[in-house]
Amino acid sequence: MKTFHRKLFLAFGVISAVLFSCSKEDEPTVTASLSFVQSTIPTSELSYEGSSFEIEVEWAYTEWSIKAEDAIEGKEFISAVTPARSGAVDGETTRTTVTVYYNTNRTSTVNRQQIVLKSLSENITDTVIIAQEGKPIPKNSVVIDPEVTYQTISGFGGANMIWGTDYLTSAEMDLAFSTDNDGLGLSLYRVRLSSIKNDWAGLVNSIKGANERGVKVLASPWSPPAEWKSNNSTNGGGSLLKEHYSDFAGYINEFIQFMDENGAKIDVVSIQNEPDWAASYEGCEYTPEEMFDFVRNYAGTIQGAKVMAAESLNSKHSYTDDILNDPVAEQNLDIVGGHLYGSGLTPYPLAAQNGKELWMTEHLLNLDSGNNPDNWTADTDPKIIWDETMEMITEIQSAMEFSWNAYIWWYIRRYYSFLGDGEKGTSRGTILKRGYAMSQFSKFIRPGYERIDAQLENASASITVTAYKGENEIILVLVNASDTESAEMSFKLPDGFSTATTYTTSLSQNRGKEELAATNSEVNFTLSPSSVKTLVIRN
Repeated sequence: MKTFHRKLFLAFGVISAVLFSCSKEDEPTVTASLSFVQSTIPTSELSYEGSSFEIEVEWAYTEWSIKAEDAIEGKEFISAVTPARSGAVDGETTRTTVTVYYNTNRTSTVNRQQIVLKSLSENITDTVIIAQEGKPIPKNSVVIDPEVTYQTISGFGGANMIWGTDYLTSAEMDLAFSTDNDGLGLSLYRVRLSSIKNDWAGLVNSIKGANERGVKVLASPWSPPAEWKSNNSTNGGGSLLKEHYSDFAGYINEFIQFMDENGAKIDVVSIQNEPDWAASYEGCEYTPEEMFDFVRNYAGTIQGAKVMAAESLNSKHSYTDDILNDPVAEQNLDIVGGHLYGSGLTPYPLAAQNGKELWMTEHLLNLDSGNNPDNWTADTDPKIIWDETMEMITEIQSAMEFSWNAYIWWYIRRYYSFLGDGEKGTSRGTILKRGYAMSQFSKFIRPGYERIDAQLENASASITVTAYKGENEIILVLVNASDTESAEMSFKLPDGFSTATTYTTSLSQNRGKEELAATNSEVNFTLSPSSVKTLVIRN
């Protein structure tokens, strides 16, 4: 009986195996597949204008996903891919249409981005690269009229170390003031007229060094002597007592004479640095009425240097309107000075009507650090510094457009200025990015040059131009404030001029030089994003 059961079991096993074998042989073999349909892939660059296109996916026996990856050139521009997922593990060969949406390319750079197709169950992928053209760069023309003139340029400059005695070395002066080689070409030098006479001698050599290099010197007092002030201190505000107005005018004269006797020339002297600022450090406050009184009744006694007022914190016209409208006071004032902290960058027709020069004598941008430099480190992103430097460049350009005669920055040598001082990753006495940026003006637009009329045709609002004429040359300064847009520029050389050279400072260039070839007296060049370019035309 047991033997029978065993034989029956074996027979059933053989029959089952045969039946199972037959079933496997009858079942069809399937292979998963997944790919883009090549004929549907765009072969040329997509339009820079945003739109969409369709691409087909051929698949079989698999679920899949599709998505845009990071850009491999330019910026990401694909905004959506739909459907983002499809397919089926039991689906036979099928084509699915996928719609790809993309944004407008607002730059002139070509964008390239990958789209990746991936099986969710098999090791199958396919990749395609989609390209989008850059926005066409418009052609812009610069047109000048040398016969239409505006202000005469007095110069561009910076300040000496105001407190302490770590003044510019001879080598640093060469770098700051020379127009040769790497020189920045600064032509104005601001120094402090100390309220302590014993400080004066230490400043002599620094002023002489500027004189020897053909640089004009502006001396600004931060405070009169303490004993002549209402708070009996050089610090913490306070005002000059009325009974000492004459004494202080005499004190300024004594400073000018002391320097002259020691071979150091002061070209311009100011009445007061920032009379509208209640400083906790050295300072002195004046009301507009008090400034008018001093200039009208006492500034006329100042000899040996031109007189400036009022160096207001943000160039308040109220500090000089009454002076300029008074026939006696107006004669005692040569130059209107002002700073640009917060505001004040505007035209000042009243100054021009009275034949007075308008000087910007102090501004500082330092990443909002104030007197605490925590925002600056050796690793500060260069782009952050450059973006702020572009603010300075744009401000200078605007000052010139508004017929200001001079622009003087704060310290010449400081880690946030033109020359490094050894702090925050800078090397002392080496040119910093802001030095190169300033030199786009100071090295080429020399004292005595006249600003002339310059217009842009077909240019965007982000581009500005100013032009100047000097001896046998014309200078154009073009600023592109756009972060993304380049511009193709053209300029027709005036009669008698045959050579053209450009110098460019940007995040990636430091006064980069390029000689331009003229065709039919026309030169063409590119103005890159976030840059300043100086065009020098000579005969």
